[in-house]
Amino acid sequence: MLNMSDRLDLLLLGATGFTGKRCVPYINKFCQSDGYNLTWGVAGRSRSKLEQVLRNVGNEIGTDLQKIPIFVVDVNDQKSLDKIAREAKVVINCCGPFRFLGEPVVKACIAAGTDHVDISAEPQFMEKLELELNDAAREKGVYAVTACGFDCVPSDLGVVFLQKQFKGTLNSIQTYLQTWTEEDGHNKSMIGYNSSSIINVGTWESLVHAVANWKEIVQNHKKLFPESMSKYQPEVKQKYVPHRSKVVEGWCVPLPTADASSIKRTQKYLFEVERKRPTQINTYYVVKSFTEVFVIILFALMFYPLTRFKWGRSLLLRYPGIFSLGMFRKEPPTETTIRNTCYQVLLYGEGWDDRVGPGDYQYHKPCDKCILGRVSGRNGYEVICIGVILSAITIITEKEKLPKGGGVFSAGACFAKTTLIDQLVKQRVEFEVIYQKKIVESPE
Repeated sequence: MLNMSDRLDLLLLGATGFTGKRCVPYINKFCQSDGYNLTWGVAGRSRSKLEQVLRNVGNEIGTDLQKIPIFVVDVNDQKSLDKIAREAKVVINCCGPFRFLGEPVVKACIAAGTDHVDISAEPQFMEKLELELNDAAREKGVYAVTACGFDCVPSDLGVVFLQKQFKGTLNSIQTYLQTWTEEDGHNKSMIGYNSSSIINVGTWESLVHAVANWKEIVQNHKKLFPESMSKYQPEVKQKYVPHRSKVVEGWCVPLPTADASSIKRTQKYLFEVERKRPTQINTYYVVKSFTEVFVIILFALMFYPLTRFKWGRSLLLRYPGIFSLGMFRKEPPTETTIRNTCYQVLLYGEGWDDRVGPGDYQYHKPCDKCILGRVSGRNGYEVICIGVILSAITIITEKEKLPKGGGVFSAGACFAKTTLIDQLVKQRVEFEVIYQKKIVESPE
């Protein structure tokens, strides 16, 4: 095994995949910025494809990348993973679906004493990892941080940002994700968008398998989260029916992504380790019209039953364009579509003007203060790349600001005390407070 001082700083695993190859120009840029001189390499199944990626990206950015170290690895072979994990201080994992491919990589990293970040957005993988490998990671002092991309950095770090900005005690936060494409000077909904696919098909595959194994997710969730975290008043329950909110324009529906899981894992860490009163979290997706709500309902009524059967899952995976109304297709999104895709996460919180003391978690009076924040930008795939790479670099450069001892973490729990949010702002991911004021009438 290489001594830690002889290892590469970063190793990008899955560098020939749709997201992995997009990370290459960013890892080259960030390893040489802010006074750093970090070393990095790429890993994947095919040496020739890795060489081609480095050649193509090098030509695009005007830099010779031919001397970047290349490692050939079989993600289905544990010995192969064990070998490449010993080559770096931090592995950046872009190989999904993580339900099938993620855990062996993390195990290899733990055995090698190598830190790990990934772009997973799969609650089953994330929560299972914390349940089963957290102790092993702590024993080796390894940081394994999940969901460092578009899921779930804007929402998870957005909640951390809002908690820091709120002067008092936050009882609850509702997050509202909005996405759209700017085309011909007009904003267009992503529901029923027909110009090209919006999101890479790998995300669709992860969604199919996640819903198919929902019972396992529920079981892991019950094991991971103590009941005491949910016994805070006033309780703010998730709304499962489409509704309107004065916070946003449009209709709000439950957001079936990993955001809620990641944020709640952050709150769990703050509760158990730092003894902070957990903030209740509910997550929603916003669409403009009730027609879009109707389409989402029809989609859910069709999608869920099909995931129950092997033949149904086969259909969903074979024809993503049909069953996702064009949002996912086997053909990747075009560069124009990716550049024109915008997002914002609005975060509305309510709480009290005064702060609770250690161990004093219960309130018996209505919330008297509110805050509205926003995380926004464009090009979600850029957020994936800069989020996961800056997360890896933060582990190397700000270790003293991370939770002591290592373990399996959400991004919010691991990076709450670091400068990661400031670094993201420099890369056009905006974090801002729109208002903070006394409550006159709750918009909820």
